[in-house]
Amino acid sequence: MRRATAVLLVLGAAQAWAHAQRSALLEVVEQAPGRALVSLRAQVPVTGLRLSVDAPCALSVNDEGAQSLACPGSVAGARLTVGGLGPLVSEAAVWARLADGSTASLLLTAERPSFELPAAAPPWTSVAGQYVGLGVKHILSGVDHLLFLLGLVVVLRRVRAVLLAETAFTLSHSLSFSASALGWVRVPTGPVEACIALSLVLVALDAARSARAGSGAVASTAALAFVFGLVHGLGFAGGLAEVGLPAQAIPAALVGFAGGVELGQVAFLAVLLGLLHLASRRTTALRLAVTAATYAVGSTGFFLLVERVSTLWSRT
Repeated sequence: MRRATAVLLVLGAAQAWAHAQRSALLEVVEQAPGRALVSLRAQVPVTGLRLSVDAPCALSVNDEGAQSLACPGSVAGARLTVGGLGPLVSEAAVWARLADGSTASLLLTAERPSFELPAAAPPWTSVAGQYVGLGVKHILSGVDHLLFLLGLVVVLRRVRAVLLAETAFTLSHSLSFSASALGWVRVPTGPVEACIALSLVLVALDAARSARAGSGAVASTAALAFVFGLVHGLGFAGGLAEVGLPAQAIPAALVGFAGGVELGQVAFLAVLLGLLHLASRRTTALRLAVTAATYAVGSTGFFLLVERVSTLWSRT
């Protein structure tokens, strides 16, 4: 009974963690000097977000419900604040296009919710840096992606073999992530999320087999990582779609986000390999760690798979 309760608690926490991170998008488009249309929205319905602006600028709502910003002379220099950022909506990406054609983008957080519209677009290095942080946050808040990496470590256990599989995983998810983010490939989110859950079940089965054999086959596990990396890449693109890409700095944003995902992966793997090394000093501890990790990956994957397939079925 205690074991079943613990499993349910883990699954509930995983489910909450998998969906806790949400992003909003704030667009500011100056249509004429000093007048701009403003749109603040999120991919999922949220409440509590509010937009304010410092004087002498002012916000208003027209008869159609659209929000507009009015400033003397130009909206460049206007200071806006997105209130309500926190646990439900963790950040807000800002896109701004001024009347002279210049653009700007930045990322707001609960710690830094205010910004000033610049007179010119920031350098591409600034955009890339902002999206690096977004990529790190996305991978570290994605329980399904992290569990897949945990499964690879449990299957292979050796540093060189894990890095080989992680490289295959990175190459494949970079391909599908870029293709999806650029609009070259369009796949519905539901089937992608279901396939990601399936990847957890399969890597857990591979881990169970490798536990009996002592370690997994490097080539076949790397191939598995490459195949399912394509699916996970579509999931990464879905995370990026929540905030979008700045029109004038798409390459910098893509490279930054992908780099952030890779940094998060490497940091997570370093922690796992360190813990595995400590556990390997005692045979009993290693066996318990491998068994616990295998069940965590497999049971969470099965739970997410059933939930996501049920959601797809209910929509048909």
